[in-house]
Amino acid sequence: MKFIRITILETVNKVGQEVLLKGWVNARRNMGKIVFLDLRDFSGIAQVVGVPSQLDEVSVEQLKQVRPEWVVEIRGIVNERGEKQKNQNIPTGSVEVLAKEIKVLALAEPLPLDLEDEKIGLDVHLDYLPLTLRAPKWRAVFKIQGEIVEAFRSFLRSKGFTEFQCPKIVGASTEGGANVFAIDYFGNRAFLAQSPQFYKQIMVGVYERVFTVGNVYRAEEHATTRHLNEYTSLDLEMGMIQDHTDIMRLETEWLRYLISHLNKTAPEELKLWNFIEPVVPETVPSFKLKEVLQLIKERTGVDHTNEPDLEPNEERWIGDYVKEKFNSDFVFVTHYPTAKRPMYTYPDEADPDYTKSFDLLFRGIEVTTGGQRVNNYEQLVNNIKKWGLNPENFKFYLEAFQFGMPQEGGLAIGLERLTAKLLGIDNVKLATLFPRDLNRIDLQISPPEYKK
Repeated sequence: MKFIRITILETVNKVGQEVLLKGWVNARRNMGKIVFLDLRDFSGIAQVVGVPSQLDEVSVEQLKQVRPEWVVEIRGIVNERGEKQKNQNIPTGSVEVLAKEIKVLALAEPLPLDLEDEKIGLDVHLDYLPLTLRAPKWRAVFKIQGEIVEAFRSFLRSKGFTEFQCPKIVGASTEGGANVFAIDYFGNRAFLAQSPQFYKQIMVGVYERVFTVGNVYRAEEHATTRHLNEYTSLDLEMGMIQDHTDIMRLETEWLRYLISHLNKTAPEELKLWNFIEPVVPETVPSFKLKEVLQLIKERTGVDHTNEPDLEPNEERWIGDYVKEKFNSDFVFVTHYPTAKRPMYTYPDEADPDYTKSFDLLFRGIEVTTGGQRVNNYEQLVNNIKKWGLNPENFKFYLEAFQFGMPQEGGLAIGLERLTAKLLGIDNVKLATLFPRDLNRIDLQISPPEYKK
């Protein structure tokens, strides 16, 4: 009789039936002559019981040899476990599979480390990433991260947004400055995109409401727990707004949607990380940058009231303050100085030295930057010149504003930072599937100061 493979999760509905499973050996336990295998596939983990008297000679030999991470095919009978043996911590914990035949599909070398060891150092974790990602907790991180992206897409589509794909090679730096990766493009100078900013603004003139998900690149020589040189940005842009607060309200609504989505789609994965659901009030508290710096001065005595941004410890301070005073895990900080924001950021008419821009801080760290954009052609050209740039290099971008661009704005969310803060991970690299930073592109590289 020919059997068609089923997923491990399907075994809960196959009690008493003979099934065919394929997967990796997640763990092996010997109890006398009986061998228990935890078998893993994309859907979950099931316990397989190997009793030599129930197997043919070839399968008995295979059972003696199989070790963690071997890939096997198992034919067996699904049985319900006794009440005391049921495992309430996994979806398949009410059943087990009595093996009738075992075939080895692929061998695995002995593991160089214990995948369940939570004390593995960062570099060891990253050096063995093809293996460490197989551990349940790390598999959970990137299942959750995938659902964050799905929630971003599904929410925005429900609001009439259109997704577009954005180029990553650009002819001019999006934000100016030296923090760009320059590349040779057939003898011409080009750059890896710092953001999809120009393209999403152009696309507002096409669809009005747009979003894109993709990698962006920052050539910043940081070696911190919060910075990456390549990260995934969740970007949206929309027209016909009143001002930046429209974007802030939209993000607040999405955050509430996101938490609900994760609870529905990744409950088991969240449980592995002892997920503490963040508090997202109907209206997230909002302060101007000047107000935050004044608060810090009054409460701590530290006077940074002339600074153009918050220090990391100040982000943590205002996060703690808002949590205690307003019971919110999020806070918007608005009105950053015009001189310290990109040339496309809209100035506040009432205070032109400051912009209608914002950062969203989540549990003490910035996860979003956004705001209203300049939509007037002449104003943009003047800003480009004021920022020391050449309008000719932005001709393709400026063209959209010559032919009717409404008031518009948008935001960019750092996917990896958001994932890390949601799960309480203290280093953003651990919430990045294949991190690129100052010292690593898959393998470790020498930092610039050690290069000859």
